[in-house]
Amino acid sequence: MRNKTALVSGSALGLMLAFGLGAAAHAQDNTVSWKGAPQWTNDDTYFKVRGRILLDAVFQDVTRDGPGGDFKTRNTRGRQAFLGVEGKLNNYIAYKAEGGAVNGGAWAWDDVVIEYKPTEDTSLLFGNIKVAGLENLTSTRFTTFMDRGPYGDFGVDSYQLGVVAKKFGPDYSFTLGVQGGSINNADVVNASADSKERLVITGRAHWAPIATDQNKLHIAASYRYRNRGDEGAFAYTGRTNTAYSNATFYTTGAIGNRDNTIAVEGAWVHGPLSIQGEYSSIDVTRQNSATVGADPTIKVGYAFVSFWPTGETRNYDQVAGEFKRPKILNPITAGGWGGLELAVRYDFADLGDAYDTLKVKPATSQAGEYTGWTLGANYYPTPYVRFQANYTDGKSDNIGLNQDFDIKQFQLRAQLDF
Repeated sequence: MRNKTALVSGSALGLMLAFGLGAAAHAQDNTVSWKGAPQWTNDDTYFKVRGRILLDAVFQDVTRDGPGGDFKTRNTRGRQAFLGVEGKLNNYIAYKAEGGAVNGGAWAWDDVVIEYKPTEDTSLLFGNIKVAGLENLTSTRFTTFMDRGPYGDFGVDSYQLGVVAKKFGPDYSFTLGVQGGSINNADVVNASADSKERLVITGRAHWAPIATDQNKLHIAASYRYRNRGDEGAFAYTGRTNTAYSNATFYTTGAIGNRDNTIAVEGAWVHGPLSIQGEYSSIDVTRQNSATVGADPTIKVGYAFVSFWPTGETRNYDQVAGEFKRPKILNPITAGGWGGLELAVRYDFADLGDAYDTLKVKPATSQAGEYTGWTLGANYYPTPYVRFQANYTDGKSDNIGLNQDFDIKQFQLRAQLDF
């Protein structure tokens, strides 16, 4: 009941804010344009209601290496149901607030941002924000695959509450963020000592040395420092290229007191063909390393190839260093067939060092290695509607009897955003 109440309350709050700001916008002379939903504009101000609906079906066939433990799953679920607003008060102040239910849970916030632009090429953002990672910064609405794989699970951070500074050029950007936990997290309270929330400091730099209509090249690097404070230790746990899982297939467990991550990004777009990949090396400061074992290094990455047989190209923003909404050449609203994208992806996560550096090694451990191949197809009848299908063949190679897993997984999604 509490979850349902939170969802209803959050939805009501979003609707009240949307209608209130919309009425204020109508009180002035304004123009209305269609961007998936009406957007009201008046001189240097604008207001828009935004949201998304993502509906998934997930089928898994899991085989454990050794006797017993095999299982199959079949689930349909609401991956995301979000509602929010965005707008600009003037050339200096903008805002965004969006939240909703994820995977059938209670209402929670994603983007909650106040942006101050002291100059045209600088921004200060306060709120729940992502800082680094090419695929991480690409909205779920536009990612080539349904979910981000192990790289999104522990290679980068999702939304964190803090302050982020950005400097833009025509083909480059620099970003620095100082953050804590998510806006949805409860306060860290320690009644007997000082309380310290986790601290995250992240820097990212990108450059687009080639940015023509036909060819685009993206390169970037980032660094992240994390200190868990009084929160739980960092665990490096990944899923099998899905946001759904009813079992743990590979994990280090909660071992990290602090960590330092160096990551690199790369992407090349040549007309309808594109290649993208990222890699992170995470140096972990282990809890109680003097007695438990040395500090391990965790490695995670992915690479994929995408092709549009209908002639579209991935929409790369060379100023932000991010991918945006694709432009469909022949949508069904104009009498066309829509756009089709085909893709293949490889993921890996190597957690073995977390086991190898232990002074006393247990007989079994899931701190092993995951590898997976995913085939994907995306059909866009219009730029704001998408139907997806993903098939993943993954393998988790762990230590000990009955700890290896083969995962064959098929997923479907219907998506609408505005």
